[in-house]
Amino acid sequence: MDEKSPEKRLETSADRLVYFSAERTLLTWVRAGLTMMAVGFVVDRFTLILKGTNIQVSGYGGDELSKWIGILFILTGVATNLVGAARYIRFEIRYHRNVDTRPGYGMSLGVFLTIVASVLGVAVALFLTRITELYH
Repeated sequence: MDEKSPEKRLETSADRLVYFSAERTLLTWVRAGLTMMAVGFVVDRFTLILKGTNIQVSGYGGDELSKWIGILFILTGVATNLVGAARYIRFEIRYHRNVDTRPGYGMSLGVFLTIVASVLGVAVALFLTRITELYH
């Protein structure tokens, strides 16, 4: 029987391992996306935390910056989840059609999202440095 024939072939334990590995990868994408969304929420609400501690910072004006960095983190997390879902769906379709499931999509989206998250992390670090300077 030809590997590309549409006839159903028996699933082997190696096939199951590949399938479960793909599911673990999807869950990793989801975990990364949810983490970025949680960080974004904390950054967005940082000014409320600062106000709740009764810390008086003159010349602060970072409410808008905090809000936008937080929103960008949340959107990066959403994009990470969407990319993970799209890659998994692509794998799932190819797997059930008994077509070659080796990755052919490259790493560009994953690397791009990592760079965006890193830039946002630097922005948060600079933001917190500014707050610390104003406090002291």
